[in-house]
Amino acid sequence: MQKFSDTHGKSWKSVLQASSDALAVEKRIQESLLQEVGRFGSADTDVVVFGSLARREWRSGSDVDWTLLIDGQAMPEHRLEAQKIAAALRKTKFRGVSLPEPGSSGIFGNLAFSHDIIHHIGGQPDSNKNTTQRILLLLESARIRSTANSEMIGAYERVINNVLARYLYDDTNFLAPGETGSRIPRFLLNDIVRYWRTMCVDFACKEWEQQGGKWALRNIKLRMSRKLLFVSGLLTAFSCFRNSDIESECDPSNPEPYVAEMQRHLEKYAFLTPLEILVLQFRRVSLDQQAIGLLDIYDRFLEQLDNPETRAHLNSLPPRQVYEDNVFLSLRDLSHQFQDVLTQSFFVEDTPLREFNVKYGVF
Repeated sequence: MQKFSDTHGKSWKSVLQASSDALAVEKRIQESLLQEVGRFGSADTDVVVFGSLARREWRSGSDVDWTLLIDGQAMPEHRLEAQKIAAALRKTKFRGVSLPEPGSSGIFGNLAFSHDIIHHIGGQPDSNKNTTQRILLLLESARIRSTANSEMIGAYERVINNVLARYLYDDTNFLAPGETGSRIPRFLLNDIVRYWRTMCVDFACKEWEQQGGKWALRNIKLRMSRKLLFVSGLLTAFSCFRNSDIESECDPSNPEPYVAEMQRHLEKYAFLTPLEILVLQFRRVSLDQQAIGLLDIYDRFLEQLDNPETRAHLNSLPPRQVYEDNVFLSLRDLSHQFQDVLTQSFFVEDTPLREFNVKYGVF
């Protein structure tokens, strides 16, 4: 991001501030956990955060979505540790303000087990909670560790690595003869698309269940930050398309070396933010000006979302009044601009990204 900013002589104040604040909040959480819990995390467990904190888009009022990720033998102590973490976070303040707790859905603020995340992909056992935890581990997650084990490869890295292995090694696309050039991780791509559609359907479900509560703010987030998350997932899959960094040929009689290389490639993207992935892949196909346009729009979105009065107004705005409300309409207009640049970039400009979407985006 900084290199891209320097190259084009551009600066996105709200994007940079949100990233700086996210790192400061993570440090504050680490300090609080060390003080209240003591040494937390182990070879088999990690505290993992999601949402705007992990995306480096922290704004006033952002939730702290977290889970205690377990990749090892389940023990009663894990529940006690999760309870201590939750209690410590309730006491934690950033700039004098208490950190908002996770939402009431039950997806965050508790335990997550690697077995379910890795093995239950699709089918009845793959609940909304499980799908969300798995996809967000790949697209918007970060670990928080005690200083004693901050450099150790632990549960967080292993689970991400094994989730990618599960997507790739079960993908018969790599066994198909006769294809040349790069191959796409279709199993992973389909699950990313499925998750985006799930987010859209869940938005409608929450509207029904909560009778419009927080509808306006959730709607704007769906149009902007949630859509950006989906875009970064698409671009992660696209990064394998005609990419000279990955072997250009896959031998169907012995696909393991190709698959292993693709796994290493995708693992790098799991530790990037959505905006970093967008800039990286747009630069790859010479869409620098489109990337600048999207960053300009997103910067204004983050600026408005950092206004406590704006957030409070959107949270209390009834759905039947949104199209008469100037605050909502202003943000809705930003989302339309965001969509217009995405449409131009993904479907109009004659680049490998357009070719990828035509071939893999729908059918």
